[in-house]
Amino acid sequence: MRDKLVHLLHQKITFFSNRQLLQIHALLFTTGLNANHSCLLAFMEHCASNPSTLDHMSLIFQCIQQPNVAIGRLMIRGYASDVNPFKSLSYFRDMQWTKQNSFLDPFICASVIKACGRLTAIPEGKSVHGQIIRLGLDSNVNVLNTLIHFYANSASLISSSRVLFERMPHRTIVTVNCMILGFMKNKLFDLGLSLFNQALSGSLDLEVKPNDVTIVLLISGCAEFGELGIGKSLHCYCCKTSFYVEMTISNALINLYAKFGCIDEAAMLFNEIPCKDLFSWNTMIAGYAENNNCGKALALFREMRFRGLEADGVTLTSLISACVQGRDLDAGKRIHAYMKTSGISITVSVGTALINLYSKCRLIESAKIVFDELSRKNIVTWNCMIAGYVECGHFSKAFKLFDMIHWEKLKPDEVTMLGLISACRNSGELNHGIRVHTYAQKSGLHEKTVVGNALIDMYAKCGSMSRAKMVFDNMFERDVISWTSIIVGHAINGEGEEALIAFQQMCALRIKPNAVTFIGVLSACNHAGLVDDGQRMYEIMCKMYSIEPMIEHLGCMVDMFARAGLLEEAHEFVKNMPVKPNGVIWRMLVSGCSVKGDVDLGLSLVNKLIGLKGLDTPEDFVISSKIFAEAGMWDDVLYARRLMMDNQIIKRPGKSSIAGACEPFDELGS
Repeated sequence: MRDKLVHLLHQKITFFSNRQLLQIHALLFTTGLNANHSCLLAFMEHCASNPSTLDHMSLIFQCIQQPNVAIGRLMIRGYASDVNPFKSLSYFRDMQWTKQNSFLDPFICASVIKACGRLTAIPEGKSVHGQIIRLGLDSNVNVLNTLIHFYANSASLISSSRVLFERMPHRTIVTVNCMILGFMKNKLFDLGLSLFNQALSGSLDLEVKPNDVTIVLLISGCAEFGELGIGKSLHCYCCKTSFYVEMTISNALINLYAKFGCIDEAAMLFNEIPCKDLFSWNTMIAGYAENNNCGKALALFREMRFRGLEADGVTLTSLISACVQGRDLDAGKRIHAYMKTSGISITVSVGTALINLYSKCRLIESAKIVFDELSRKNIVTWNCMIAGYVECGHFSKAFKLFDMIHWEKLKPDEVTMLGLISACRNSGELNHGIRVHTYAQKSGLHEKTVVGNALIDMYAKCGSMSRAKMVFDNMFERDVISWTSIIVGHAINGEGEEALIAFQQMCALRIKPNAVTFIGVLSACNHAGLVDDGQRMYEIMCKMYSIEPMIEHLGCMVDMFARAGLLEEAHEFVKNMPVKPNGVIWRMLVSGCSVKGDVDLGLSLVNKLIGLKGLDTPEDFVISSKIFAEAGMWDDVLYARRLMMDNQIIKRPGKSSIAGACEPFDELGS
């Protein structure tokens, strides 16, 4: 029995299940081989090969009174790639304390550096690098590859990885891949592509040629950084070489084409894969989801199940996302029911996707049920629930969740802030807005440009331009959205001249305005009655910035002329508009005629409004009947009113927002 057990333990290629390993451990004790360090080491190596038995290996290690160097090395190497690399560093420190540096070898150094990289433990990694140099291990290729990968993960240390790379006398393709991965992580796509070209031309080393990992890294970079043309060139390169048959490359190409909306090309590649793995199916389903094709995503899921493949969390998350994109609530409910009947546990990512689905479809109570049933929640889940409450108008409940996040000892992020700021903006609750702003300042989240922009918009919508201006002035970095937000804020608060001053300051700083910026500028001129300035801004938009006018810009101009009583100019502007006027444009003109008493022009415009789309909104009927009344055409007035009754069109009475602002906050959104 002892000989057979020893022989079994030293079979390196054998993979044991958890149950088998426990049985072997029991046999070690019954045969007395647990005291044999060689047998114990062999057994622990088998445990280290299975991530689910690493903790069992750790328990055995703690029972060894005098572990030798080989066992200590195994513990360090086993946990370096595990979900808890901190243990690898802990064992490394213990070994340093007891064994000095006698246990260090290239494999241990590489493992410790890998653990430091996964923990972003920069000082510890540098310290180990120093020991590597002192021991003369810095010429080992594997150690250098690991160090390059370690330094390349950090934007501030990418230069150190490049120095190591340039000084290496002999590089492998692993070295090149580590460097390319670092470039991609730090958004240095051009440098990664240049390194690929060098490897391709043989200028690095004649033996260093790109492999499938190199190609996958670059194609993934193309998908991330919007380089479809280069991605297609890489596809051509793969077709001319043996790389075309690699499934990982096919999967990366499917993802690339799907990201750019080339879903037919992605589907063609998917169909050409002879033996698809789960990643292939997930990539294609995600592609359909991203391209708003819920039907094909679900059809692919059914085909996948027919072929005997079980869905995982990624599959289900993509399917639910497809249902969200297509607003297909019924399909989403079927997927949810499938998970329940199949006994599939709802993970955090799947649960978050379900919350998003039900929120978007206005079933906020169903979203809350999913939220409450989740055993584990991360900040993304809480953010999704807050966004759902805001979207459905339950603002007070969104703020209650903010309090609960603190009780759960989770750390809100900028997405949390954006959701809460949106709740304040939509509800008009300035006090809650000030509270959120205070928290953002204490946590440092106010330094995020996107948070600052949202605060400016929120304060402006709540009528507190002084606070909006304070946020704007204290921002560390302003973008075009920041300037647009402050300009629109001045506009909606009737501060036309201040809006124009902000626009001039923006242009002086050479920040290029966009179409939304000019909506704010023209709206400011409109409400302040600055007709000449408005015409000048319209000319600047069209001629200087080559922005094509949208219906919103044109509406501002028409309304501006009409408010100023310049009806002929307004009518002439409408006739020369680059796009066909809609009912809103005609309604502005008719309303202007009514205010200024120009009955003849008003009547001709009402006829155009009727010819355009018929009278089908309360505003159309009210304005047209008013013009008819002023012209003494009472039969037409009665006819318009009768049409309103026949079509059950109801003119709702106006409601002041001031009265609503005086209500208790808990009543809002209920």
